[in-house]
Amino acid sequence: MLRDQAAGRPLTDKAQLIAAALSLETATLNTNSRDLLDAAAGLHRLATGGELKLDHIGRARAAHLAIVVAALDWRKQNGYVGQRGVVVFFDGTVQSWVDQLRNPEHWQPGCIAVDEAGDTWVTVGGDERRGAMTWQAEWADARLVHAS
Repeated sequence: MLRDQAAGRPLTDKAQLIAAALSLETATLNTNSRDLLDAAAGLHRLATGGELKLDHIGRARAAHLAIVVAALDWRKQNGYVGQRGVVVFFDGTVQSWVDQLRNPEHWQPGCIAVDEAGDTWVTVGGDERRGAMTWQAEWADARLVHAS
């Protein structure tokens, strides 16, 4: 649901809203996180019949939170809670867990790595055949600190 909101698609299913709220409620992120608090406020607004219009920054924050929550959920389902390391996504799908962020050349550009604190990095440079050139910090502490 958060991915749909991030993409600007309207919410049509109340069940999605409830599922997203439960995911956020059980997330192990710092409860002082601006993203988490804003997402909870947005879900409350939708649940009470309000509208939620996100600008490009809001959509980016929603997309970030969606991938962080997906990484936390994947860790829970696969026994990686407390194991440190990062969960790596490509095109919104988990590709792997690795014990530390390294070897960008093993990943194509556009992969996103998420640690347990909600910090994320993205692979940049390079190409699909030869892999990325580097991991670039994108978000930290589940707060908006986008590296431009």
